[in-house]
Amino acid sequence: MRRDAVGEAIRQARITAGMTQQQLADASGVSRPAIARIETGEASIQIDRLWDLAEALGTSPSTILNAAESLL
Repeated sequence: MRRDAVGEAIRQARITAGMTQQQLADASGVSRPAIARIETGEASIQIDRLWDLAEALGTSPSTILNAAESLL
């Protein structure tokens, strides 16, 4: 799976949740610059960070990954 698709799925989930990158960073423990790099596809996401982000967004990692697959 392309990392830009995962990043886009995270970005869409964040926007749907009405969160800024900083709010997501504060809720997940992932730095705001890391979230920005993940959302733009500049960086890959580690599985433990995917869990942290999904929990902060009120969703599951599988939902994010399924959304990413639909973007391909």
